Amino acid sequence: MIEKILFSLLAFLLFVYIFTFRLIKKNDTIYLVVLISQAVGILLDFVQIIFNVCTGLIFKIIAYILCLFIPIILLIVEKKGINFSELIYICTSKIFLVFGKAKKAKKLLISLVVKYDKSYIAHKMLAQIYEKEGGMRKAIEEYVKVLDIKGNDYKSYFKISQLLRDLGRKDEAIQMLNTLVKKKPELYEASKMLR
Repeated sequence: MIEKILFSLLAFLLFVYIFTFRLIKKNDTIYLVVLISQAVGILLDFVQIIFNVCTGLIFKIIAYILCLFIPIILLIVEKKGINFSELIYICTSKIFLVFGKAKKAKKLLISLVVKYDKSYIAHKMLAQIYEKEGGMRKAIEEYVKVLDIKGNDYKSYFKISQLLRDLGRKDEAIQMLNTLVKKKPELYEASKMLR
């Protein structure tokens, strides 16, 4: 019985912590998914305690996963400097892309970059989606944002120069390639394209 009381107390404290310091402070609704899973786990635990039903090992494992494991993983991920919300958006977008739903992925990524403008992966994925759709100008804009975030992404430099060349803006493409060859002379594709 002491184990159940300690579990309930710890689950409730994690729930309050995530609610106050994550959901309210960051004003991000992605944390609702974690809070709902915790609430279901806490409810399952209270049902076990009060009505003495659902007392099997499977229900206990489910309650521990929902109430403790998921929130602790969330806290560890964010302690390492990874934005949990951004991670969820990126993973969901990649799933959409795997299933051929580029429009949904693009919509999700756009909402992500509105919230977190410094999301390197989101801007890069958006650039690739625009490029596949044929929106070269938008792809260039996104690749430029990628370079603003991470200036040593030489593949993005090369992509911009390719897109500029395809748009007929050869002078700008040559300028980008010259910059790229100076910074990364071992990039064979850039040297070849410049010639």
